[in-house]
Amino acid sequence: MNKEFTESLYRNICRSLFEKDKMIFSFLLCTRLLTDIDMKEFKFLLTGGVAIGELEEEPPADWVNPKMWGEINRCIELPGFKGFVSHFKSEIHNYKLLYENIEPHEFKFSKDAEKYTKGLKRLIVIRMIRPDKLIPAISKFVVQNLGSYFNDPPLFDLKIVFNDSNCATPLIFVLSPGSDPMKTLTQFA
Repeated sequence: MNKEFTESLYRNICRSLFEKDKMIFSFLLCTRLLTDIDMKEFKFLLTGGVAIGELEEEPPADWVNPKMWGEINRCIELPGFKGFVSHFKSEIHNYKLLYENIEPHEFKFSKDAEKYTKGLKRLIVIRMIRPDKLIPAISKFVVQNLGSYFNDPPLFDLKIVFNDSNCATPLIFVLSPGSDPMKTLTQFA
């Protein structure tokens, strides 16, 4: 029953979202349904923490840029990331492989990194080191926790939408510039 309700909620809300916003909704739904999400980690994932002044120490390698190094130093304020800076320095060769990887969301971390790379923590690590690949990592996170149904939004089906309407509940279409649903509506009618 929970599965059907969640899928129905997802399906009905996706009808009213633009394509680009559907993954954001899937991720928010996923984080709300998971009971073990640490809200401090979630906020850090969204913001990268708040920078307060200059860093005392230079980045440990030339490929580590100041923004990345700042986030790595700020993440240790999270309970699940205590000791991450020293771990990062000791495993810098593995993190360089992550940095250079074409698909970092599929990267296999070492056993030593396991406590920093499970669940939402994995997304934080990818955000710090490869923020350009956070969307595929979030997509994988959603699939692992909710299933592939929530990663591939259902296609718009006018018949299903029409069946949900009645004379007191009209259908309203918000159109993008250049789109014309008239042909589809005429065919359906």
